[in-house]
Amino acid sequence: MVASLLKLIRWPNLLMIAFIQYLIRYSLIIPLNLPHALDEFYYGLGVLCSILLAAGGYIVNDIYDLETDAHNKPDRISIGKGISLNVAWNLYFISLLGATASAYFLSDFAGLDNLWLIAPLASILLYLYASDLKKRAVLGNLLVSFLSAMPVFLIAIFDILPAATAENAEQVRQSFEVIIAYALFAFWTTLIRELIKDAEDRKGDRLSGYKTLAIIVSEKAFKVIVSALLLVLIGALTFYVNRTWPYDKTSSLYVILATILPSLYIFFKLWQAKESVHYKQLSTSLKLLMLLGILSMPFFTLSLIYQWL
Repeated sequence: MVASLLKLIRWPNLLMIAFIQYLIRYSLIIPLNLPHALDEFYYGLGVLCSILLAAGGYIVNDIYDLETDAHNKPDRISIGKGISLNVAWNLYFISLLGATASAYFLSDFAGLDNLWLIAPLASILLYLYASDLKKRAVLGNLLVSFLSAMPVFLIAIFDILPAATAENAEQVRQSFEVIIAYALFAFWTTLIRELIKDAEDRKGDRLSGYKTLAIIVSEKAFKVIVSALLLVLIGALTFYVNRTWPYDKTSSLYVILATILPSLYIFFKLWQAKESVHYKQLSTSLKLLMLLGILSMPFFTLSLIYQWL
């Protein structure tokens, strides 16, 4: 049962969420002595809230995906193989209650009053995605991309903004903008990945009556759309490098090697993709691209510290 549970909640993805949130804290906020409101306990409570929300999303998604997963990913099915449907629903509600409680205490500590409602709202959106929106073109992709970027975005909301004072307002603004930039990167790369995953799962989705973008448009039109999104990403990263290269060659070089070049690789491999396995490889590449992009934080911080010396 334990193995089935770990598979159900996608434990590597949950570890990734925790890793990214703590990376922001210990490679950006703490080393640069940026204003922040949360102590270690409450920051950990925020990480727990993010993990519980994600776990609940994976559970309810699998509950509604039993039919399509039987066609697309039969080896990934956990419900009915160690975990009953009733237990899965109970786990979903436990994760929802845990995330809501964590968000309540977190918002109370940060003095943000009703912002704890973000947790139940996110759970509702994840339920709507699993039960209906993922069957629709683009809308479901946009929603899950936004929710995937939330763990980064919420750090800016719950940890950075409450620490603002008249004296540090400019520093808080700059910190907020940096974290939001990472959140946008997470959103955009997730959006591209979600579209490519739809192409990977096209066979089973079609049998289940889904109307995803990969199904309703031709193969060529789909690749044109995804290519355009990749070019926007490459353009934004190139713009960043162009602005920072004169005074920050370390992080700029990292961005070129770890994000721009891999994005170009994905762009060209996209046009060679024909089978589901090819799109699965692209999906994995995009997941790695997101991680490499987030890992630019230590390079960014070290470069700033070097400039201050």
